[in-house]
Amino acid sequence: MSLTWLITGSAGFIGSNLVVQLLKGGHKVIGIDNLSTGKQVNVDRALEKAEGRYQFICGDICVGDDIKKCFEQKINVVVHLAAQGSVQRSFDDAEYNNKLNVDGFLKVMQASGAKSVSRFIYASSCAVYGDTEVLPISESQCPAPLSPYASSKLMNELLSRNLAHLYPDTSFIGLRFFNVFGPWQDPLGDYAAVIPRWIDLCMDGRQPVVFGDGNATRDFCYVGNICDLVERIAVQKILKTGIVYNVSSGVSTSLNELYNTVLSGLNEKGYPLSFKNPIYKPWREGDIEHSLGSIELVKKDLDFEPKVGLSEGVGEILKSQYGL
Repeated sequence: MSLTWLITGSAGFIGSNLVVQLLKGGHKVIGIDNLSTGKQVNVDRALEKAEGRYQFICGDICVGDDIKKCFEQKINVVVHLAAQGSVQRSFDDAEYNNKLNVDGFLKVMQASGAKSVSRFIYASSCAVYGDTEVLPISESQCPAPLSPYASSKLMNELLSRNLAHLYPDTSFIGLRFFNVFGPWQDPLGDYAAVIPRWIDLCMDGRQPVVFGDGNATRDFCYVGNICDLVERIAVQKILKTGIVYNVSSGVSTSLNELYNTVLSGLNEKGYPLSFKNPIYKPWREGDIEHSLGSIELVKKDLDFEPKVGLSEGVGEILKSQYGL
């Protein structure tokens, strides 16, 4: 069934992967992004596969006229991914963080509800849990956000629950992403995601850095698994609204294991490296040591089953992004 989708943050990492997958599936997509962190190259890559089914709007979710452009035609599903995504920037400029992540979210949510879209799916974050020793983390865990960024994501969840009854034709579904990785993730910047950063360093002949002894763990979920879930939500009968789900692999991976996976993937592609180990540096204060999400609820309600694991995902990055 072909649908018309609106993707906010469509030029970002997750957004652009979702746009491409939807276009491959025969859907029509409208994307909006102000390109503050999203990239034009991601838009161009999607347009190559669009066959006239992708309309990109360079606009801002905080600007009412830009939002109106998005709803000039009938929208079936909205996926809200646009956000200020840096924890550090949320401390440095909490006002900007809240303008984009709270006010912008509310504008898109209200416009979606007013237009009676079938599904409003939005990105929350595992950051809402804060630092917890209870693993795996389930949705019943009491949120304890440690940053303005995390607090703004929790506010999104609360607003969707508070206001869902005003829009009975729309199902509001929040997804608490853990460590998402995949092709076209930005390897640059102070807060770059670890997998693309390490791949770039290794391919450039430089040793990656691990803070601590490498035994810290994360839950890495391939972006394609998320795109599959979002497509499923769009067509599946939803019995609940205003609910949030963990979205992760449900697998704990140490940073040492991750490092070995990246090196193995490169070796298999003909990139043997002269160094076997990363550079270990002192643990950074404030970093969460262990993270693992429970996906029992999303499995039960939405039939979510991650198909692509860590090693396969790294291989797909090397293939699709680097042509190896």
